[in-house]
Amino acid sequence: MKKSILSSIMICLMVLFTHNTGFAQETTEQFKVMGNCNACKKRIEKAASAIEGVSSVNWNKATKMIQVTLTEHANIADVANAIEAAGHDTEFNKANDTVYEELPGCCQYDRGNEDITLFSIAETFSFKVSGNCGMCKRRIEKAAKTISGVENAIWDKESKIITIEISINNIEKADVSKAIASVGHDTEFDKANQVAYDDLPGCCQYDRSK
Repeated sequence: MKKSILSSIMICLMVLFTHNTGFAQETTEQFKVMGNCNACKKRIEKAASAIEGVSSVNWNKATKMIQVTLTEHANIADVANAIEAAGHDTEFNKANDTVYEELPGCCQYDRGNEDITLFSIAETFSFKVSGNCGMCKRRIEKAAKTISGVENAIWDKESKIITIEISINNIEKADVSKAIASVGHDTEFDKANQVAYDDLPGCCQYDRSK
C-alpha cells in the first residue's frame, strides 16, 4: 500500500515538472511613463496588457515607473509603443500630439517635465550571440547597453539573435559585439576569451563546438 501511494506521488510530481517546463521564461522590465491619475493608470496598464506575451503590468503614479512582466518572446519596445499610442509619453518616445490633446483634462500631464529623457531610435540592427538561459540573456543585454547610445537590447534565447536599438547613428556593430564577447559570449563577429567563457556559470557554458 505504501509503495502504491509513493508511486502515485512520484508520478504526480513528474507530470507537474513536465508541465511546468513547458512555460516560456519571463523577465521583468521597467521604464518611465508620464501620467497623472488613476484614469491614466487604467489606460496605461490596459495598453501594455494588450501586447501578447505580457503577463502583468503595474504603473506607479508617484514614481511614473511602469513594471512589466513578459515572456522572452515579447518585446518591451512594443509595450512602449502601445502606451505612446494611447497618449502617454514614455522615456523612449513622445505620444502623438493629437492623441495627447484628446486625453481628459485630468490626464493631460505636464509635457515640459525634465525628469523624463526622451530619445528617438535612429537605427536597429541584429546579430547572433551564443548563450543558453535567462542568466545569459541578462548578461548579454547588460553588456550591450554599456555602449553609449544603445537604448535597448533584446536577446532571444531560441534564435540566439540580439536586436539592438540605438539613438545615434555612429555606433558600430563591432563595438557592441566586442562588449558582449568580453563577458564570455561568442558572437557571429567575435569569439569570447577562453578565461571569460570558463568563468561563466555552468548553466551558461554554451556549446562552442558548433
